[in-house]
Amino acid sequence: MKKSKNKPKKLLLNKMSFCILAIVTVIGIITYKGVQQTYAALTDADEKRNEFRISDLRTEIEEDFVPPGTFEPEIDYKKIVTVKNAGEMNSFVRVLALPVITKTASSGAVTVLPATTEGTAAVLTIDYNLTDWIDGKDGYFYYKKKLTAGKKTEPLFTTVRMNQANITPEYVGAVLDFEIKVEGIGATKYAYRDAWWNGQTPIVNPLLEVDDLLKDQTDGN
Repeated sequence: MKKSKNKPKKLLLNKMSFCILAIVTVIGIITYKGVQQTYAALTDADEKRNEFRISDLRTEIEEDFVPPGTFEPEIDYKKIVTVKNAGEMNSFVRVLALPVITKTASSGAVTVLPATTEGTAAVLTIDYNLTDWIDGKDGYFYYKKKLTAGKKTEPLFTTVRMNQANITPEYVGAVLDFEIKVEGIGATKYAYRDAWWNGQTPIVNPLLEVDDLLKDQTDGN
């Protein structure tokens, strides 16, 4: 079902916020805002706000992307998303990558259109890297390796495509955004459990697989 909302107009976000839960968590939010084109536009217009550094732990999202003039169906567009450990502490990271497609009417009303990436009727195809990342099925992708200072992850994804067979005329003139949120947590023993899972140990996959991989990589292990 479509969801509509009236003013204000969509905001362009790129935030990183941090919280301390007996450990230090770094959260960065980037929203990539598009410019309207023939179908859903795709641009590299980014804005960064509120970048902080706490206890030498800091993660950053990096993007390799050259925006096309238009974003047409059935074409793979390069959009490489990685995470860099820009601090001085080892870190574990997880990323939320949420595609959002909206269309603004002449009245100013904004309609959110489906931006599904799974199933036979997926609107978008994104080549998520499930070799180096695990889809936690909780909205997040978890990087399998500890990220040492100055290093960056393998790409979470590298291309995005809109599927002609699964879109309607409503998508003409729509805008495609990506909200990408990264959470980095220090690699001290079980700090990631406290930050991400309220101190609980997962008992079923895929989070059990994540825990099995990370627990043997903690600092001092």
